[in-house]
Amino acid sequence: MSLLPFVIALEPEDRQALDEVVRKGRKAEVEWLEAAREREGVRYLRGKAAREARSRVRAEFARLRKTGKLAGTRDLVLAREVRAELKRRKMNGPYEPVPVAEAGAPGRPVGSSPRKHGRFADEPTKLSARLAVRLPADLGEQLVRACYWESEPAVKALREWQDRWGDGPEVIMREAERQGALTVLTMFAAALAPRPDADSLLEKAKLQDMVVTTGDIIRSAVKRAIR
Repeated sequence: MSLLPFVIALEPEDRQALDEVVRKGRKAEVEWLEAAREREGVRYLRGKAAREARSRVRAEFARLRKTGKLAGTRDLVLAREVRAELKRRKMNGPYEPVPVAEAGAPGRPVGSSPRKHGRFADEPTKLSARLAVRLPADLGEQLVRACYWESEPAVKALREWQDRWGDGPEVIMREAERQGALTVLTMFAAALAPRPDADSLLEKAKLQDMVVTTGDIIRSAVKRAIR
């Protein structure tokens, strides 16, 4: 089966809780396999009869994994929950492919409002852990397409907002400091940079909240798995 890899940021506690769910899922798989082999009487069979019995067990095991009834790996657990989350959000319908020029672009190219992740602007992110997952290619493609097209109107509006207001003085200064190029000219440019009013900043935050990324969906899938 072809798989698509994703790497997301998430809270360390959620990562630990997911590992426990996977451990329990693996234990359930082992118990199912032992019971299935016992039902088939595999240990008493030889030759063709044994091969056929083992084949039936493998086929049923694969079917149960495919339907999500058995899930003893992180990939299987999250594939099951990503499907459920896309369905819940009504993002499981058909979507056009992502335009070639946009493929591989950042998931949130116009930034994120801190409140989207339950924190204030001056607080450090809670998403300090990393999680790698591989989803079946059809599911991974559905996830990418759905997130792109559902977010496209908000991303377009945010880019227009950015064109109207520019980076702002804080971003100009921060980028100059990062590059070690903080000069009098930079500070002068920052001082003259347009400053959006409160309503415009609220508009930006609302638009940022409307952007849905693959990471958002997978984090929600993790929450589904561990609750």
